[in-house]
Parts: sequence; structure tokens; C-alpha cells
Amino acid sequence: MGMPEVSDGLPFKEAIRFFESKTRLPTRAYTDIKGGAHARSFTMAGATRDALLSDMHRALIATFKSGHTKDDFLEDFDAIVAHHGWDFYGERRWRAALIYDTNLRMAHAAGRWEQIQAQADREAQAGRPLYLRYVALLDGHTRPEHAAWHGVTLPHDHPWWRAHYPPNGWNCRCDVQSLTERDLKRYGITPTPEDQVPPTELVPRQVRLADGSYETWETPRGIDPGFDYNVGQSWLEGAVPPPLSGPLPPPAAPLRPAPDLPPLPPPRPVPPEVTTPLADGLGDEAYIKAFLGVFGGDIGKPVPFRDAVGNLLAIGEELFIDRRATSAARKISPDAPPVWKVEKNGRHLILPLLAYALKDPDEIWLDWFEAKGGSVLRRRYLRRFEGLLLPPEAPMTAGAVAAFEWTHLGWTGTTIHPSARNQQTEGQRHGVLLWCKRIDGGR
Repeated sequence: MGMPEVSDGLPFKEAIRFFESKTRLPTRAYTDIKGGAHARSFTMAGATRDALLSDMHRALIATFKSGHTKDDFLEDFDAIVAHHGWDFYGERRWRAALIYDTNLRMAHAAGRWEQIQAQADREAQAGRPLYLRYVALLDGHTRPEHAAWHGVTLPHDHPWWRAHYPPNGWNCRCDVQSLTERDLKRYGITPTPEDQVPPTELVPRQVRLADGSYETWETPRGIDPGFDYNVGQSWLEGAVPPPLSGPLPPPAAPLRPAPDLPPLPPPRPVPPEVTTPLADGLGDEAYIKAFLGVFGGDIGKPVPFRDAVGNLLAIGEELFIDRRATSAARKISPDAPPVWKVEKNGRHLILPLLAYALKDPDEIWLDWFEAKGGSVLRRRYLRRFEGLLLPPEAPMTAGAVAAFEWTHLGWTGTTIHPSARNQQTEGQRHGVLLWCKRIDGGR
């Protein structure tokens, strides 16, 4: 009797659940987010409007559930593109196939991982381990590194699978087989000795960002940038727990606190480099510079910053511009300088401290926000601080909230402010939870 077949075909219930749980995130490029964040987000490079993402997400779900083919999805793809006027990159059939194949393979891999975990639990109850065997299609079109990994057999919880669980790149067709100890004996398979496990050698890879600049990503050799994570593990455990809490409600849905939430993580000590409040009377620009300096930026020189989820943000003075007042001033004089809102609620004294709501948050949330002109997608960063000893003129704060809105430029900062009470920070926990810090401080 031959080896058991590697699973193929359309996603099953676990894969469907994985794909349905994704939250839509507009992006300008695949590199806008990194690694495990893709397991919790539905994105299409260059798709910057939620309505487009929503229609494409629904079309893929319907295609996967019905067992329809790539050609069926192409018809939906054409209709959605025509409806929204999406100016996508590449030829239509190639782009539709890339979207279909990538999402299908990722959903399949995530669903398989859930099944593997259930099987591993059953084996563990009997005191037996479960193994995974890497399987590549050796047909001449396989990457040399992937072909070399064919047959690697390791316990399912071996660290090697954190980066090498397939798919491991664009159009990667590799898979895994789960094998019990009985299977190993039956098929004459010997687990790979530890000294023969293929090394995880990190190599610098240049990736192109949406603005045309480049960023270096350290990626294991043989794995495409952005695929160096276990999609099933990131989904079930979360790159940082808990995983994404579900699809984002439509813009018209009322804002409600997310149900059944555990308390926010315990307050954490103030970073030692920002324990001393700034002096009063320094001037708006001096306070803004102090805030941006935490990220290595300056006024007129926004800096790119990867947040805890892997999303790319531009940190600049926009967080402190009074948009309405500035807009009104520039209607009178187009060259009018920005009107700042730096000293609102006394936050100017503790701006370097508030920067840590972005740099090292407790939680990140995503939701719609009603603004002048309609709904906008907003991302909120929450951080609580351990008891602060501040002078009377400084705001007594229990935490901080930073907010970014999605625009044609990407995620643009709109505000950052202190929360005087823990209840105020709790009140910002609505929409979809993208990320949180473990209670023990891990990630």
C-alpha cells in the first residue's frame, strides 16, 4: 500500500472558517503589512477601498463554499472590477488567478493546521507524538530549496514549522502529511535527526514599498518575503494572542463595545527614558519634535514605522494638526502655516510618554468612525501606564489612545491623547481587535 495522499482541492469547513474570519484591510502594496498579520487580514495589493475589498472577499467565500473553479471566480472578478473601476496591476486573468490561488492555498493550509492540532491532541492523550512530513511536487517547476526539503519529517510542534510550514512563497504547491508513530512504522519513515534539520538561514531581501522606496526584510532562505510564518498557527494562536476577533461590521453599523472581552492587560511601568515630563512653555514645535524623536523623526520628515501587527505607518506632525482650523486658514491664504493642537488637555507635557501607545501598545483596534463627509476606517492603539507621579500642571493619565485613519496616502495619524481614567481607555475597545499583548508581557 502506498503513502497516504496529500490533501488537495477546495477548502473544507476549517478553511472556510479561517477565510470568513478575516478582516478587510485596505493596502497600497503587499508589503504594507508583514507576515502573520496576513493570516488575520484580507488584503489585495492596490485595493484601497473597503467596498471593493468587501465584494471581492464575499465572491471568494462564495466560490470556495460552492466548490466553483478559478474560471468561475474570473467572472466575478471582472464584474467587481467593472463596478468599482479598479485600476489593478497586471493582466486580468493573471491577477484574478493570483488572488484566487493565494487565498485558496492559505485557507487550505490554515484549515489543515487546525486539523493537525486536533489530531496532535488525540495522540498526546495516548502519550504519542504526531509528526509532519514536508511534501514537494518534484516536477521540475519546484524551487530547489523546497525540493531539498521534501521528506523532512519532524514533530508537529518543532520550531522548524514556524517558518517552513507551506505555502512558502507565491504559487508554492508544497504541502505536509501528518503521520502518527504507527504511520512511521507502516511506511518505513524515520524522523529527521536534529543535526540534519535544514538550517533556517536568514538572508536580507529587498522589498518594494508602496511609495517606491525599499525596505530590507530578513527572510529564511528559500522562502519568499511575507511567507515566513505558519499561517495556521498565526490564525489559531495569533502572532500575538488573541487572534483577530472577527470580520469588520459595515460602516453603517453602530459602535458597540466588543462583547465578552477580558480586562485590558495590567498597566505597565513608564519607560525610563520618558519618566520626566517636559517643561511648560517650550512652544508647539518643540513638543512635536520631542514626540517624533521617539521614532527618529522630525517636523517635515515623517518616518516609516512598523507597528506591532506589521502594518506600515508614517509617523509625522499630522497627529497634532487641527484640520478644521488649518483648512479654514488656508481658504483665506493657501500658504498659511498649520494650526497646531499640541497643548490640548495638557498633553504637550507628556508627549514622549504618549508615543509609547504607538511604539509599544497593549491593544490595537479597527473600526469605522463617522467623520465629516462620511465614514472612515480608523485604527486605534491603546496603552495603559502604571501609576505616574506628575506635577500639578501635567494631565493625570491612566493611559493613552492614538488614532490613524485610512486615506489615499495610507494610514494617516489623526490624534493622540491621554486617558485620565481606565474606563476611558476601555471605552475605545470596539470594532475588531487586531492585536493585543499577552498578560505576561510576551508577544
